Amino acid sequence: MRRYQFSMFLAVLGLAMGLGYSTSQAQTGACAVGLNIHPGAWILLHRHPIARCTSNGGCKCVSCYNLDGSVSAVCYPLVAPIPGGPTGR
Repeated sequence: MRRYQFSMFLAVLGLAMGLGYSTSQAQTGACAVGLNIHPGAWILLHRHPIARCTSNGGCKCVSCYNLDGSVSAVCYPLVAPIPGGPTGR
């Protein structure tokens, strides 16, 4: 019986933590992820650059609309270059 109560406690605790995490993520705004962005590519908003891929092997770029109406973007270098990309030829 104690094992059942302990497993129920862990299940409820996990559910509460997952709900809290998803709620905190939902408050950050809407985001879009671009995978396999080629080296030197720009992320533009209304023809204004907000981020650039500076890695030689390509990037993963994330752009977000924040709750205050602003937009942010950042590009992370890929671990391995894009196959067939400009630097992989």
